[in-house]
Amino acid sequence: MTIHDRLSFAENLAREAGELATTMRAARGGLDVQAKGPQDFVTAADLAVEKLIRTRIAAQFPEDAVIGEEGGRHGNTATGAVWIIDPIDGTTNFMRGLPDWAVSIACAIDGEIVLGVICAPDYRQTLVGHLSDTPEARKNGKILKTSSDGLAKNALVAVGWSPRTDFKEHADLLEGIISSGGEYRRSGAATIGLIGVASGWVDAYVERELNLWDAAAGIAIIRAAGGGVQA
Repeated sequence: MTIHDRLSFAENLAREAGELATTMRAARGGLDVQAKGPQDFVTAADLAVEKLIRTRIAAQFPEDAVIGEEGGRHGNTATGAVWIIDPIDGTTNFMRGLPDWAVSIACAIDGEIVLGVICAPDYRQTLVGHLSDTPEARKNGKILKTSSDGLAKNALVAVGWSPRTDFKEHADLLEGIISSGGEYRRSGAATIGLIGVASGWVDAYVERELNLWDAAAGIAIIRAAGGGVQA
C-alpha cells in the first residue's frame, strides 16, 4: 500500500480512537484512573484506545510492528514499517476535562517517519502530514504552512516539561526565551504544542525530554508543513 493509503487509514483510525476516548470519559466510571508515577496517570480510556489502534493495525497490516506508550513494542521495530502510537497524549488534561489532549498515530518505514496524524477531539481538529515525493500537511482538509517570522524578539514558544528534566534547566530555558523578547505557553501535552507549530500559532515547541510516541506524528506533520525539527 502507498503512503497515501496508510495515511488515510491512520486518519480514520485516529478519529475513531478519539470518539472512543470521548465516549469513555463521558461514561460514569469510564476512566478508572491509575497512577504510573508522580503526576503520571493512565486511565481505562488510554488502555482501550491503544487496544483499538493495535487491533485495527494488526488486521490491516499484520506484518507491521507497533510501538505504543502503554503496550510497548510488538514485532520487529528495527526495519520495515513501524506504527508509533500515543493513545491519549495529555492524559491529566483529558481526565480533568481540559481540552488539551490528542490521539497521535505515526508510521515509520526503515527508520524514517513518513506520516503522522494528530486528532484533538475537544478542538474538533485533525492534522495529517506525509513525507512522500510531494510532502503535504493539512488540518481539517486545509493546507498547513508553518510560521515564517523567525525573529526571537517576536517569538511565541510552546514549551513542555518532564520530571526527568532538572527544573533549574527548565527555568533557564524560560528565562532565555523571555530575555530574548519572546513569550511562552505550556499546555501539558506535546501534541497540542506541535499542533501549534504546524498551524503557525506558535513559532516553536521545545521540550528537553520527549518520548518517541509523543513526538513522531508531530514531526511528520511539521516537516510536511515546511517546518524544521531538531533533536
